[in-house]
Amino acid sequence: MPQRVLVITPDPVGPRMSGPAIRAWELSRQLAPRCEVTLACKFAAERVGEGFTVVSYDGSDARLRELVAASDVVLAQGATLYHHPALLDAGKYLVVDLYAPLVFESYPNFVSQGSFADAAYAVHQQIMDGQMLAGDFFLCASERQRDMWLGRFCGLKRLRPAMFELDPSLGKLLAVVPFGVADQPPAPGAPVMRGVLPGVGPDDTILLWGGGIWEWFDPLTPIRAVAGLGRSDVKLVFMGLAHPNPDIAPMAMAARALTLAEELGVKDRLVFFNHGWVDYDQRARYLLEADAGVSVHFDSVETRFSFRTRVLDYMWAGLPILTTRGDAMAELVEREGLGEVLGYEDVAGWMAAIARLAPDPARRERALAVAARLRWSEVAKPLVAYCEAPYHTPRGLVAPTAPRLPLAMWAGKGLALWRREGAGALMAKARLKLTGRPPSR
Repeated sequence: MPQRVLVITPDPVGPRMSGPAIRAWELSRQLAPRCEVTLACKFAAERVGEGFTVVSYDGSDARLRELVAASDVVLAQGATLYHHPALLDAGKYLVVDLYAPLVFESYPNFVSQGSFADAAYAVHQQIMDGQMLAGDFFLCASERQRDMWLGRFCGLKRLRPAMFELDPSLGKLLAVVPFGVADQPPAPGAPVMRGVLPGVGPDDTILLWGGGIWEWFDPLTPIRAVAGLGRSDVKLVFMGLAHPNPDIAPMAMAARALTLAEELGVKDRLVFFNHGWVDYDQRARYLLEADAGVSVHFDSVETRFSFRTRVLDYMWAGLPILTTRGDAMAELVEREGLGEVLGYEDVAGWMAAIARLAPDPARRERALAVAARLRWSEVAKPLVAYCEAPYHTPRGLVAPTAPRLPLAMWAGKGLALWRREGAGALMAKARLKLTGRPPSR
């Protein structure tokens, strides 16, 4: 009998998906030929599975318990175990996906909560500790992340002699399963930018920002660089601003990017923003129309342990990559000769790199070769092997407990949202938290 695997994502699964939902979808596809797979999402399921079932648990703890009861293996992302603590002792084989270091991503949010920042930070630490103590098998995105997570496991007293006896390499506890790319090359389609976006011509050089604008990214530097060049044939296109998950509040950095483009007089002239979100199945058309992919970030701890999934898409399409130094992807770009790696907030360096852009067939072939090593069918192998023959791993010396969100943190989060977006946004968020449903439109 094949193992019954439940993959849980807190993100919407539909035409428009962000990183967590894409990862859950693609891992489900890889598991489906070997296991009986159900992908459960918090919101309405708007996509039909490919060899697996897609359902919604609608934010309901009772519904999720039913799905867990009918499964052998459970794979959870993000703060799922915090929101549904019954999963901690459900007696199932528990896989925890640690590919996104949420605490590091959340520092800008902590800071925005003022005097409540430490309370928010403490709860996030409890969330991480709880799932790292409860899980049987863990996924991360890179060897650099694996070193970091092993250090945290050590601090949590999870790496007992019994764990070493089971596997001295600790690979049975924590495996590198990065984000991947499709096994098939991107398929062209009708134009989506050239001759479609007013102001983008057929012969323009298009720099593509292939994803959202989050707080840890630096869209300001490439905007300044394009403005500084002042070339009418160089266009910077941001693929999406509106996160498909209604739980995710609009990012202040996105507003800063829009404001800067307007102040410099380049918005809708040299710099273009998609205020929605590109369908997952349509993103290849943007990639194939672009001349280069850009990924720009700040010097922060989030950068060091990040795994920029948009850069994988650039490789998949054979695009030259312009990126900031400091993360694992920048090292890969530099080592494999896939583009240029630039300094933090180096506007002059970006201007020069953009001016140097030129077709390079050998570089394109190198990018495609690297992408081939990162196909989902390859990177998912450790997870598939575990789910085919799951096992429990020795628990640590500390028992997992479900974290409690202090009233002070709720107050801090509400205050930050009210300051940023007003009373209407605060009421909408409260309704979503209480009912699990966004307001009707």
